Amino acid sequence: MKIAPHLVADVSGHGFGHVAMTAPVLNELVRRRPDLRITVRSSAPERLLREHLHGPFDHLPVAHDFGMAMVHALEIDVPASFERYRALHSRWSAAVDAAAGALRELEPTLLLANVPYLSLAAAQEAGVPAVALCCLNWADIFEHYCGDLPGTPAIAGQMRSAYASARVFLAPDPSMPMPGLHNVRRIGPIGRHGNDRRSELCRRLGLDPATRLVLLSLGGVPFTIDIARWPRLDGAHMLAAMTLEGAHPDVTDARTLQCSHIDLLASCDAVVTKPGYGTVTEAAVNGTPMLYVTRDGWPEEPHLVEWLSRTGRCVSLSRTALVEGTIAEPLAALLDRPRAAPIDPDGIADAARVLLELL
Repeated sequence: MKIAPHLVADVSGHGFGHVAMTAPVLNELVRRRPDLRITVRSSAPERLLREHLHGPFDHLPVAHDFGMAMVHALEIDVPASFERYRALHSRWSAAVDAAAGALRELEPTLLLANVPYLSLAAAQEAGVPAVALCCLNWADIFEHYCGDLPGTPAIAGQMRSAYASARVFLAPDPSMPMPGLHNVRRIGPIGRHGNDRRSELCRRLGLDPATRLVLLSLGGVPFTIDIARWPRLDGAHMLAAMTLEGAHPDVTDARTLQCSHIDLLASCDAVVTKPGYGTVTEAAVNGTPMLYVTRDGWPEEPHLVEWLSRTGRCVSLSRTALVEGTIAEPLAALLDRPRAAPIDPDGIADAARVLLELL
């Protein structure tokens, strides 16, 4: 009797972008191989995984990476991040052994990592073929912020060795350059299509159909904004897909609307966010203009912004304007720009082809 292949997907819970990037690929794999068994290991909320993944899967709420410690959604805690990496790599061999043992128990056909390098090192030790999929790697991010701290070169070397052990590192557009890795294969962008429910949302909220709907979403890391201080939004209404302080007549908690995040994105005239892979590509796929607030020197950001500037519409928004709610002028400047045609997320098929060959 033929045994169905088993894919173990280890997905970072550092924000929501890693889930948004991985899920369309897994959905495409299941469409092409309905017998595929999937186990997702991730610290991301299970409700988020269930929203993104269409077919059945087993969920193990474990984390194999921690990305970077965050002060809030827009600022890195460098000392705390370095201490986490120092602690992990002080017991690196033992950590790899333990992770390899846990992986062997699952008896996978293939491991997909987005993008925990401990998982890849464990797969190499366990003799399981592995593929990395991401627009970045933690070695480059770690070196960018901690490069001048003692011990960084040795830690980064172990990280890159783990990434290099993957059969291939799939880097969807737009990705960081990653010059230190020689198994990188560039593929097309990955993003979901949403359903335009604008008319329904305006009707439910009692808004004039001409009102500009603006989605506010800074990803999975908290950021405090007191919207009671904001002025009126002048012909716009904001749907907040994040926790805010206070109340405002022109702001609705998007969680009360029973509408998926991707449908909200496709229904809005603009999105206010930080540049992260999931939101950037999904904005381009759905033709949604973006007001973006820059992060604290995040090295991936220039590549995301440059790509979206070519493929979609985006304008920067100061952190002060976000906190104070003074978005009228930058929103008008954004929407005055010529429309861009939605892009094709052909990286989904690109990644699926590679994984199916290995399965």
